[in-house]
Amino acid sequence: MLGRVYVILDSFYVDGKDMRDICEKVLKGGAEVIQIRAKDWDKIKIKEVSKEIYPICKGFDVPLIVNDHIDIGSDFDGAHIGKDDVDHKIARKYLKDKILGVSCYGDLDLAIKLQNEGVDYVAFSSPYPSPTKDKEITSFELFRKAKENLRIPFYAIGGIDDERAKEIVKWGAYGVAVVSYVLTAKDPEEATKRLKDAVYSSI
Repeated sequence: MLGRVYVILDSFYVDGKDMRDICEKVLKGGAEVIQIRAKDWDKIKIKEVSKEIYPICKGFDVPLIVNDHIDIGSDFDGAHIGKDDVDHKIARKYLKDKILGVSCYGDLDLAIKLQNEGVDYVAFSSPYPSPTKDKEITSFELFRKAKENLRIPFYAIGGIDDERAKEIVKWGAYGVAVVSYVLTAKDPEEATKRLKDAVYSSI
């Protein structure tokens, strides 16, 4: 089972040359899943930087997930795709036994369907206003219902900090995925520690 604290290393906040350093800091802070997301990089750069941070992730026994690109993700621990990207059934076959996650926004029915078709985890967005997500979940009731209906991990993403993590986990979210809260912190390691403490104290 995947861990509950999911940190996304987004190129919008972290330059490629700093990705390795930030990755190590958040792993020391307790991150349990790492995703590299770089919508403004070409695939060559994404793969090169992934190769640099992969050994760090392995040293902490934490999976490295690649956003959007299943071909690159297959070289590491898996991939995360949007519901309108490559078809999840194609992605599942391509990735074989690697991790496959899919964004479901606020659609629980889609999440249940994806679970039944072999997806490893899903993400719901956005429980709070967020600089990285433009869609907003209208009710936290979604997480209570997801807890009742999903056997796979499901993460809340969007506008989450340590205090909001407590709230969202108490509503039923399995875990939280964060970007700006950690990547804009003066001390990313300490921010990740606070986040992890908040999540596990609220289960």
